[in-house]
Amino acid sequence: MDLLQDFGAPSDSCVDLHDNQDARCLRYTDLFRNRQTPLVDYIVEQQAQALLYVVDQTHLRDDTLPIRDLQKILAMRGEPAWLGVLKPGQLDIYATDLLPSEDSAPVWFSRDSSEAPSILPRLAQGEDLVPAATLRLRDVLLDLMTDAGEALRNLGVSTHEAIALTGRALFLRYLIGRKIVLPDHLPNIAPSAKSLKECMDTDVALAETNHWLDSTFNGDLLALPATDYVAYFRLLVQRHGQSVIQPLSAIMTLDTAIEPGVSQQRLDWGDLDFDHLPIGLLSETYEELIHHFDKSARHATGVYYTPYHIAEYMVEEAFHANPVGSAARLLDPACGAGVFLVAGLRKLVELRFRETGKRPSRQQIRDILHQQLVGFDTNGHARTLAALALYLTALELDPHPAPLEALRFRKLENSVLVDVADPDSQSSELVPMAGSLGDHVSDRYRNAFDVVIGNPPWTSLTKKYDAIDRVFTRRCREVAAQRGLDDIANNYHNPDGVPDLPFVWGAMDWAKPGGRIALALAGRWLFKQSQKGIAARNALFEALKVTGILNGAALRQTRVWPSVDQPFCLLFADNELPRPDEQFVFVSPHYEPDLNGKGLLRVDASDASPVAFDLVLNNPAALKTLYRGTVQDVSIVNRINRKARETLGAYWGKHPELNGGMGFQKAKKTRDDSFLIGKPELLANYSAHPFKVVSEKLNLYFGQGLEWPRSPRIYEAPLVLVRKTLREDRARGRALSSFSDLAVSESYYGYSTSGHPFSEFLTHYLLVLLHSKLFEYVTLMTSGEFGVEREVQQKMDVDRFPFIPPEDLTPEQRQSIEICAQQLIDNHPRWPMLDDTVAKLYGLTSTDQQVLSDTLAINAPYASARDRGLARITEEQAQAFINCLEKELAGAFGAGGHQVQVQFLSATSIALPWRFFSITLEGASPPIELPTHWIEQAGGLGVSRITLLSPTQPSLTLGLLNHYRYWTQSQARLLASELAWEFGARLEELSR
Repeated sequence: MDLLQDFGAPSDSCVDLHDNQDARCLRYTDLFRNRQTPLVDYIVEQQAQALLYVVDQTHLRDDTLPIRDLQKILAMRGEPAWLGVLKPGQLDIYATDLLPSEDSAPVWFSRDSSEAPSILPRLAQGEDLVPAATLRLRDVLLDLMTDAGEALRNLGVSTHEAIALTGRALFLRYLIGRKIVLPDHLPNIAPSAKSLKECMDTDVALAETNHWLDSTFNGDLLALPATDYVAYFRLLVQRHGQSVIQPLSAIMTLDTAIEPGVSQQRLDWGDLDFDHLPIGLLSETYEELIHHFDKSARHATGVYYTPYHIAEYMVEEAFHANPVGSAARLLDPACGAGVFLVAGLRKLVELRFRETGKRPSRQQIRDILHQQLVGFDTNGHARTLAALALYLTALELDPHPAPLEALRFRKLENSVLVDVADPDSQSSELVPMAGSLGDHVSDRYRNAFDVVIGNPPWTSLTKKYDAIDRVFTRRCREVAAQRGLDDIANNYHNPDGVPDLPFVWGAMDWAKPGGRIALALAGRWLFKQSQKGIAARNALFEALKVTGILNGAALRQTRVWPSVDQPFCLLFADNELPRPDEQFVFVSPHYEPDLNGKGLLRVDASDASPVAFDLVLNNPAALKTLYRGTVQDVSIVNRINRKARETLGAYWGKHPELNGGMGFQKAKKTRDDSFLIGKPELLANYSAHPFKVVSEKLNLYFGQGLEWPRSPRIYEAPLVLVRKTLREDRARGRALSSFSDLAVSESYYGYSTSGHPFSEFLTHYLLVLLHSKLFEYVTLMTSGEFGVEREVQQKMDVDRFPFIPPEDLTPEQRQSIEICAQQLIDNHPRWPMLDDTVAKLYGLTSTDQQVLSDTLAINAPYASARDRGLARITEEQAQAFINCLEKELAGAFGAGGHQVQVQFLSATSIALPWRFFSITLEGASPPIELPTHWIEQAGGLGVSRITLLSPTQPSLTLGLLNHYRYWTQSQARLLASELAWEFGARLEELSR
């Protein structure tokens, strides 16, 4: 263990698997099962996930598995972890790999090398020290399950039968893989079969095997549509041919199909080691398979499978410091194939282990399953698979799963797993319904659970399902009334027909007072700026004590949550009313391809913002601003809003001569468009000039009819025409001015200044504002869509821009604006001058402008900004950061007469993910290099910031992740403020 610390492992991150009585080792029971000693000696964990499996070479013997086999077995656990072989003074690193090559070579590191302390931190940050495997277990499982299920369905077997048959085959294969079923049991299972792998090779063997499964475990396990199995399987083969058996026989394949040294692109069933396959991953994959079988059901119902690692993370958070502990009752109100129930069962068993010091017995595990878990779902296939997953998990956790006769399960359907399909529904599997939130769900589940956790449907209901949306809205109002929130009870409306927010209100009803709520939701509700959206968000924050929100908007379309292309969030709350002065933690993990490509994310305390409930209630854009910026940006946006007395839309609205709107829409072409005939037609592809319309280069509009011709007034010059797409390169033009009437398409938002006393100036003024950094910044900080899912801005965003009326401008300001406008029209913009002119209108200082520029540089929703934030810092950027930090700290400590020095340290390894520097007050000797045992004081291997306080000197040592997003001058000012607040008093005390 000491040697592992020399390679950069904090002591509390290492699990010694020889101490197998520790409850933490329940996660790694497969590494012990059926052998005297564990497969590996130690596991280095990162955020409760395996990072490195370590084998001590002195424990390797002739009868030990070869390294290649270890690589494969460990890859079967489905984690993006590595294999390390610990030698005297040396650590060899291998990739875990489902298809390891015969000649796979490690990368090795000497204990005495300068790189040694960087090894584990680099792995934790997602770096591939050796080429990582490209084949992922989840993808392999999904492919194999899909092939088996589709093969059966293509032969005419129903979806229900396909799921039941493949599930039963997997169940038996699991029992054999875990050595619960042994060859000696064959005569009782399938007397006609010659070996266990042939238990499903004939209709006779299938009948025998399935009858044995029913009698041994549970007759309701993955129920088949007949009880006479001999007749059923004979008819199945007669009806569909002998090929109907092939997918089931393939699942039962027990030998390895890959010959040594032979490469193939995918695995077969025979290549899977069920002794190590995670049950949670099976459950996750089966849930995805259900939706694969009927993609229309997913689209209609808005159900997305939950990755098991996200379910585990949410369960860990929900049970952290939970006073109820292992006695908690848990509900998943949309359980699907049981991913959360599986994770919850494992956690409850682990907690019982911790509390008693004894590993729970079979009966205790079964009691937890039957008495403490409940899952609602409308989909019968999903509940069937949830039962399968829970049975498998109970067997996996069973300390002594033998004899077979004692392993029979009680029925889970209608006790643990509850059908909440609407009684009057014709098709519970394919259409949206009130389900868990309907009046038909028993009142006995109200205020009955210590933890309500899950992933409810996300997709907005269409107009076709308004009746269901009314049920959702009524349910929300009823819960609000129960909590004494009369205004919400009388006025709540469910925004855009989303089903997930009503599940939050339902969770308030199901959870006990003070109980924990943890739900995965679509992330749009955090940022909505419509009246209904703001009201719904505020209602939730008034009704529920939110304790934390993980905003995953930056992680969509990554392997963190495969197949989800919309923003998501994880909501954590205590089921009680919040006090106005309370706060919750808001964290927005950044896009980090090295981590996200492995399905991992950085949940970093340094990126977490404490947010007051009042801030959310009083500032509709606060969460969006914190997502794309920091607390500095919240302050700047507030000051911009205070400087402007009204919005652009409000100004336009109070002047009847001003008009605006989206351009015409063709579509059905049924309405009169004669008033546009003969006008130059401006379409999306216009490129003659970036900032003005050259009307003579346009084609003239001819009559064709329009679906939405709009008002004739919006086409009257002078015009400012705003492009829907906020182009990254503003030199290409974000808006156009025109002093001739135009026929404008829907690709533009038009603002006509015709008839206004300052018509020409107002046109120029808008053109300048729309091309300023400040406009892009405010849109990024406040828009409900721009910077969330797309680069498109809404007209609402433009209308909500804080606007200083032209009447309030001084002559000098008007002159500066005219100069900037003319430079645009001449296509010779001077951007620094334009940005400074606009910033000064709003009273922004040079420091404010630095914050604005830094925020846009690394947080704008463009690939270039994302890459800039991820890039390693240059020496010039590093020195600018250090200079700014020293200046800010000098201001903080100068009042006490202290001098501050900030300087870089010589790291023990230049390969470390962080760059280190010291902060010292006078009287302290600045350290020359990084302290030897710095890793022991680090908060983890994957953090973005490490802070070490000297116990005897007025000195801090800090390490920041070597990505530019942490090294801007704005970040230096934030850091200075945080350090002065947290360590200022102690540093001054040590300097005396």
